[in-house]
Amino acid sequence: MKKFWTKEIKIALTVILCMIIIFAGIQFLKGINVMKPANHYTITFDNVDELMVSSPVTVNGYKVGVVHDMQYDHENNLVLVMINIDKDMRIPRDSKITLSRGLMGGATVVIDINPYVSDYYARGEVIQGINGADMMGEIAGMMPELTSIVAKVDSILTSVNVIVSDPALLAAVQRLDGITANLKSTTDGLDKVMKNDLPGIVNNINTITNNIDTLTTTLNALPIESTIGSINELAANLKAATGNLNETDNTAGLLLNDRELYEQLNSAVASLDSLLNDIRINPKRYINIKVF
Repeated sequence: MKKFWTKEIKIALTVILCMIIIFAGIQFLKGINVMKPANHYTITFDNVDELMVSSPVTVNGYKVGVVHDMQYDHENNLVLVMINIDKDMRIPRDSKITLSRGLMGGATVVIDINPYVSDYYARGEVIQGINGADMMGEIAGMMPELTSIVAKVDSILTSVNVIVSDPALLAAVQRLDGITANLKSTTDGLDKVMKNDLPGIVNNINTITNNIDTLTTTLNALPIESTIGSINELAANLKAATGNLNETDNTAGLLLNDRELYEQLNSAVASLDSLLNDIRINPKRYINIKVF
């Protein structure tokens, strides 16, 4: 047994172990865990710009594997990309596998799972991939539009600057400040009224309401119907009296409607007035005063 563990055997085992460790370390630095079982698939792309070995493979934004190796297919002018994904991860048929390029560089293999089938690709099977849109290319294509938008924004900012520097705007702002101050003063006065005067007004309104209620109660207690009957009777009597005054078959009617009596009364008043004047002028004619 001692002869088996010779110096040469120990050196050979040490070299093999170091090679295994170096290989595992290199794979680990690439993002490949050689100790973890994985499913292998080959994806074909027309262009793998910015894609590298150990680039991530994602599903719904979650990393499920890495790019293990890449080879060029001269016959079909395609690039074969070998990917390793989690052992429990299987790719349903008709799923879309896209090469997505980032804005800051780098690329990712994105698997868009087809949830409507239960048939899966076999391990190691070749799957056709799709080259996704190049974000930098899209941005470059949008540059003319962005330039036009920037020019319009610059024109708008120039117009805004002209408007802001207009003295009329400053005057309008100052007037607005005055209006705001007046509104504040009015609001303060209204607040003062609400706090100081409104309670008294409400109390007065309550008092008036109570008085109206009392008056209504009193009016309801009055004999309205009998009072109205009395008023109607009084009106009928007044109407009858007025009718009698217009007739000549009574004393009051004769006094008001007899023209001859009216003229006689006027003549008597005139004679009485003439007599009184004569007495005032010639009192001796009517009054004899004898002194003994």
